[in-house]
Amino acid sequence: MLQNVWSWLSTPWGERGFRPGLLLLYVFAGVGLLSKLSEYHIPEYGFTYLIGQGDEPAREFDWIEERDVTVYRHFRSSGYDAQYYAQLAIDPVLQDPTLIQSVDNVPYRARRILLPWTAYLFGLGQPNWVLNVFALQNVVCWFLLGWVLLTWFPPTSIDRAVRWLGVMLSGGIWFSAFSSLVDGPSLLMLALALRWIDRGQTWRGTAILALSGLAKETNIMGAAALSPPNWKNWRGWGKAIFQGLLVAVPLVAWFFFLRWRFIDSGSLAGARNFAAPFTDYFDRWASLVASGLSGEVPWKFLSSGLATHLSVTVQAAFLLLWWQWRKAAWRLAVPFAVLAFVLGQAVWEGYPGASSRVLLPLLLGFNLLVPVGRRWWLILLLGNATVFVGPTALEPRPGETYSVRIMNREMLPPETINAAITVEFPRPWYRAESNRKRQWRWSEDDADILITNPYSRPLQVEIRGAWSAQTDRTARVIQGGSLLWQQHIGLDPKDWRLAGIRLKPGLNRLRIESDTNNTEASPGDERRLAVCLLRFAIKGRLLEPES
Repeated sequence: MLQNVWSWLSTPWGERGFRPGLLLLYVFAGVGLLSKLSEYHIPEYGFTYLIGQGDEPAREFDWIEERDVTVYRHFRSSGYDAQYYAQLAIDPVLQDPTLIQSVDNVPYRARRILLPWTAYLFGLGQPNWVLNVFALQNVVCWFLLGWVLLTWFPPTSIDRAVRWLGVMLSGGIWFSAFSSLVDGPSLLMLALALRWIDRGQTWRGTAILALSGLAKETNIMGAAALSPPNWKNWRGWGKAIFQGLLVAVPLVAWFFFLRWRFIDSGSLAGARNFAAPFTDYFDRWASLVASGLSGEVPWKFLSSGLATHLSVTVQAAFLLLWWQWRKAAWRLAVPFAVLAFVLGQAVWEGYPGASSRVLLPLLLGFNLLVPVGRRWWLILLLGNATVFVGPTALEPRPGETYSVRIMNREMLPPETINAAITVEFPRPWYRAESNRKRQWRWSEDDADILITNPYSRPLQVEIRGAWSAQTDRTARVIQGGSLLWQQHIGLDPKDWRLAGIRLKPGLNRLRIESDTNNTEASPGDERRLAVCLLRFAIKGRLLEPES
């Protein structure tokens, strides 16, 4: 039977010779992405978790409240770039004067206006719809890119499948998709342009390249693909130069508008994005090696940084050492190979680092140009090294560290039947963390747990928890100044239980204290840690109305 299954999986199928087994790999990649995406959907907030809105530092102008939109805030986080682009999507004509207060550098962010515009159009101008469309554009573009890549990498052989998966499961693509950034959609536009140029439809390629410059300014380097395959074709050079100028026109015009519109409101340039050739590139190697030797960075993240830098090195070296001028893919990708060695610290730092997405066109060109054959397999795999760490390097959305169960919900009035008790962990609690087995949350110091009873009647509940600490200490649970539980804790988690707790309607407060100062988390982790809460469960029932 297994032999029959293998025969079916490996036998070419259909006119295009697709192999079912390889086609299933492509399908599983798409299913995997959708499965991962489902983890980031939060009732009430939709998919706005992907926008990466941080709640630090506190600002006088809160754009979420001022514009009356619903956006998930990442607890104790400064957030990431998409939180600024998402604001532009609500007002892509840049007329709202408060953008200056809520966006870190409006003219710099507004250079990439295309995706805010498409989100606004597909969201029909409704702010909350626009934000969710903006969050999901990358996912849609991921599937469109996968379809375009079938032109070059159909599921007809292991070699083709490795190249397709190398792009679609790369760290940069997944980084872009799950952080709502511009890099994935930008790569889609470059791939479309390259396909048309390969087919001799250079004017279509010119149009899409010109549009893509408004998605990401580095895309205009892709205009190099318009150069004539025969570099001695002077007439072809004349046409290519003219088309290259047309590619630059929309971006240049938009730059002039931004300079006029925001003359005193920031710079069009990004800080630390570029450096002298090779300086920050080699500094990145040094920092990765130092981090590996010191053990300061967890392997999950360090491996993504190493894989990214290794793959970029292999890709750029291959393109620069093996000139293939006649191929449009080489002409498109080689400017990005040069770019790799002049990128600044801001692009290299972090795990995996922005370089994994900034240099995605280099990854595409590499996979299109590496020759087929066994002797090239090592080069091909090294150039696609991020496929082994890309999806797994993503931080999972932390699960809730608490649960609530009301035993007699049938006693609730109809108007409150859908109301739910909420539990909050404000500062000095840190963000929830998780692994495959459990979730937990550290406090920086003595901290409150806020429990809101949304009903008009009090609750009689039992509260259970589990806690630990890095250093031995006595921990206490206090309510309203009364000591409810006291226990000696250390590294091994210990359970605690409070029975007969009364939660009045509205806000209730429990306080977690300990008798020892907080301690350093670990090398490379700047946090100070006091008590770790591993579980927090509430179970109880509504009390009868007081007579």
